[in-house]
Amino acid sequence: MRTCLKFIALALTAITGFGYFCGAGAHVEQPTIQPKAPSEAFRWDGIKGKQPEPTWHRFAGEFPAGMLRRPGELTLDNWFHDGHLRTYALLRHNDVVRSVEVHRGAGPVFMFGNARRPRLLDEVTLRFQEPDFPQPDKALSARELFDWINAQGILVVRSGKIVFEDYPGMDPGLRHMWMSISKSILNMLLGQLVSEGKLDMTKNVEHYIADLRKKDYGSFTLQELADMNADVDMNESNYQDPKSPFWDFGRSMNWFNDDGRWPGGNKQFLTTVKRLEKATGEKAAKVRYTSSNSQVLAWVIENVSGRPFAEVVEDKLWKRIGAVANASYSVDKTGFPFAGGGFSTTLRDLARYGTIWANKGLAPDGTRIFEEAWIKENTSGKGPAIGKYNYHNQSYSNGTAIVHQGHSGQILWVNPQSGTIVACFGSVTTPGGGNRWSRQAHLALAEAIDQYLRDNKIAAKP
Repeated sequence: MRTCLKFIALALTAITGFGYFCGAGAHVEQPTIQPKAPSEAFRWDGIKGKQPEPTWHRFAGEFPAGMLRRPGELTLDNWFHDGHLRTYALLRHNDVVRSVEVHRGAGPVFMFGNARRPRLLDEVTLRFQEPDFPQPDKALSARELFDWINAQGILVVRSGKIVFEDYPGMDPGLRHMWMSISKSILNMLLGQLVSEGKLDMTKNVEHYIADLRKKDYGSFTLQELADMNADVDMNESNYQDPKSPFWDFGRSMNWFNDDGRWPGGNKQFLTTVKRLEKATGEKAAKVRYTSSNSQVLAWVIENVSGRPFAEVVEDKLWKRIGAVANASYSVDKTGFPFAGGGFSTTLRDLARYGTIWANKGLAPDGTRIFEEAWIKENTSGKGPAIGKYNYHNQSYSNGTAIVHQGHSGQILWVNPQSGTIVACFGSVTTPGGGNRWSRQAHLALAEAIDQYLRDNKIAAKP
């Protein structure tokens, strides 16, 4: 009888994704997964010259134990740069980097409704014609494209109802790093402070941060940083060079091993970032993307709020969405969070957070996070180009959807007009955590799913 009850409990955990039930901190035993016949994990550093990338595989066959066992060779200096180690770290970042809990509070869990379409990814078809994609002229099902992007979990919600859910590479109860989707939290908090009249996006950073007065970062406006329209010496296009400013950023953020240069943590690093000459022409029209901009905005939010950033997120957002579990932030040695990439939650809680965008600023508990005008501002077409979208206020939009993607295959795509939310966790093992077509594939997949749901009136609002 005891064995039977244990089996039922594990089954319920897998179905609901409840790593925690309605209280905070209740432990749920995870099942032991026996790995299949061993296959050599892909290591990007074994790829030389112009050799083609290896074929990507679905996680169910390749990394069955990646979420359960800490790799013996994992260190702070290789988890982010070595793809097969990053697979583990994305799901167990508390075991890899310093972190703090962001508590869900004592309120009830927000329960999604049910509008299941078990074959949704097989029903949706599209042509994906990005350069370098191996099958550019073939009509694909969304399922086939999904297989190409090596996703660990996908959740589709519309009008508060789960339409589709699948976990090919993770347990539903595990928390997964959002990576740069984390930046969208800054968008929400900026919108709240603007709505309350506490923040002026046209003012310079030094107006809000005394430590950046007469420093290069202090001379930018908040809007320039929020739109990734600032030119600084913190190139985030090369993650592999240990001598690059990005590695100094990572060391200051406690993501890489400490070399002793940043006793004051990430804020000390931000005081040293140099302003570059403003881009002109075609380059000026495109995003100059760097997570250090996001860190400055988090610092501004701290100063304006008078509270540590993680506490602001906990009180203003995480306690408002009916989350099923605590969230977590990676932090530097001073406790300052990596606001641009270090947030971690379950996939369902990512979708619960997405309902704030879908409901135009209204949280599941009825709290208005920001005014509806902030949605119009975010979909206005302002900001430099990022592919077919525009980057504005730490998120991007095609004029309808509010979107952010993250390193290694994360995406939150929300259409406030249709009420569609597409949330996806992934673990792409290439050095940059993806490539041009893989990032565009996530967007194409979300757009096609939303169009199909609207055309077929699936889970439409009453």
